[in-house]
Amino acid sequence: MYYVADTHAFVWYLTDSSQLSRKARDVFDSAEKGEAIIIIPATVLLECIDIADKKKAPVRLEELLLKISQGNNFLVSEITLSIILETNRIKGLKDLHDRVIVATANLFDVPLISKDVIIKNFYKNTIW
Repeated sequence: MYYVADTHAFVWYLTDSSQLSRKARDVFDSAEKGEAIIIIPATVLLECIDIADKKKAPVRLEELLLKISQGNNFLVSEITLSIILETNRIKGLKDLHDRVIVATANLFDVPLISKDVIIKNFYKNTIW
């Protein structure tokens, strides 16, 4: 099974935060076991740089990229023309990063791991 992760879910997973729900943790655990694939939109990685720079969470980009590259359980979704077109089509979300994340989930037609209430109200196939 494939899933898309939003930024908070991914950071909380990486930092083993108690803010990550049990259901979301189960999805990430299944990916660790090779039973699922977590798609990480490129914009999530860019937001991780911002989080690290502002010291909002103990995230280091080099460690994050190493973790992603070490296994087959994470797939980075690049910002392609299709993603840009889908992002432009989404008008109900104000935050551009959220629009890209939802656009990625739309194009892959997979569940989105997110606690964000605004995203959950907009994209119904959300796990938390």
